[in-house]
Amino acid sequence: MRYVNEELGGVKGRPFQLDTCATSGSPESSQACANQVLDRDPVAVVGGLDLGAASSLRVFAKAGVAYVGGSPTLGAELTSSSAFMLSGGIAADLLGQLDYIVNTLKAKRVAFVYLDLGGLTSAVATVAERVLKDQGVESVRMVAERADVADFTPAVTAANKSRPDAIVVAFPAQGCARVMQATRALGVKAKMFYPGACAAREVIEASGGGAEGAYFATGYLPYTDSDDENVVVYRDELERSDGAEPSLLSEAGFSVIMDLWSLMGDIDGPLEAATVTAAIKDTDDQASFLGHPFTCDGGQVRLLSSVCNANVRILQLKGDVFRDVVGDWLSGTGLLDDLG
Repeated sequence: MRYVNEELGGVKGRPFQLDTCATSGSPESSQACANQVLDRDPVAVVGGLDLGAASSLRVFAKAGVAYVGGSPTLGAELTSSSAFMLSGGIAADLLGQLDYIVNTLKAKRVAFVYLDLGGLTSAVATVAERVLKDQGVESVRMVAERADVADFTPAVTAANKSRPDAIVVAFPAQGCARVMQATRALGVKAKMFYPGACAAREVIEASGGGAEGAYFATGYLPYTDSDDENVVVYRDELERSDGAEPSLLSEAGFSVIMDLWSLMGDIDGPLEAATVTAAIKDTDDQASFLGHPFTCDGGQVRLLSSVCNANVRILQLKGDVFRDVVGDWLSGTGLLDDLG
């Protein structure tokens, strides 16, 4: 907020104010938090990692307030009529990785380790399996595992049984470190792919070296391997914020704020929930501060109407640096179109 208000002069000369409300991950706390936020009469809501987002989104939809985010998880954030995800999160990460695996690596054997949670998570795993087989992958092994399992060695052993060229992991960040530990202990040779949320510094440090050489997808420019002027601004602002460490998650938050600031500055007339929502819905290849341009017309990704942009960068961790292995944006949405 310091950068927007002190360096950019706020929005139309007025300070950009961000009030916060933290949830405990339960539906009840998310709903209570949403009602607390609405009491402050916001023009938009910036969503973070909220496991109970389905409950809060119903409240915001009823009030006509846009819920804008850059790091959606699997769930209502991807399909709600009141949600606008400027980056596709784990769904876009997965599609981009599958595109890279089949079209760049030309992998013939792929394993998929995913969260055994049912619902949308299982549906995503089913689609991933169909995509891989449709793209000519000869061997596809699917391994489901609980989020609270203490040891991922059995799951990784099962995934590695067919000697895959690549293993794709679809787990929240808290499970990724344990998967990384297991792959290192087992000496897995397959290329490992994780969602962007698993590139968090605390996950990498907890991996015991198991993250080295792994691939990650992200909807944002790499903060360690880019001299883009917006990336420089982001890093400089973190330095001013008590030397906070950069991360893909904080990039998402910074990018969303900057994108909202830009949209609000272009609105003619009063800044209120209705005009901000209309401006978001009217975007067409709208420039993003740290991400790919976005279009919030509800039609960017099949079945995921809230996603405004499904482009990602594929990064590989080498030492302490995330290397951009493609050097450009990659979208795997065409893989869904191929399914018919």
